[in-house]
Amino acid sequence: MLSTGKYTEDIKEIILEVKHYLNLQKKYLAIDAAEKTTVILSAVTIAAICILLGAIILLFCTFALAYWIGDLLDSLPLGFLSMAIIVALLLLLFYCKRNAWVIQPFARMAAKLFVENNGEEEA
Repeated sequence: MLSTGKYTEDIKEIILEVKHYLNLQKKYLAIDAAEKTTVILSAVTIAAICILLGAIILLFCTFALAYWIGDLLDSLPLGFLSMAIIVALLLLLFYCKRNAWVIQPFARMAAKLFVENNGEEEA
């Protein structure tokens, strides 16, 4: 028959292994959170840079188009007014489509990042 000392040593080893496993899981979660945060921050940074550069391009194109329309109508103020109306209509279109163009893609990205990745790890 085995002695109770052997059982206590085995239990101590199991407890040490469980503590080591929990520490490794804690480190893994920290690394996983850092990775996901990096992905989100890089996506936000890239989007912000693209939006800023796109806004600058749109501004210059709008000025050029306003001057061109002003030359066609022989009235620079009418050219700028027509461009203001066009930009207001584009803003209204964007506002109406904000769910399909902004919210749903971001929700899909977040779901893919947080939900689907965890399912692959368990498999």
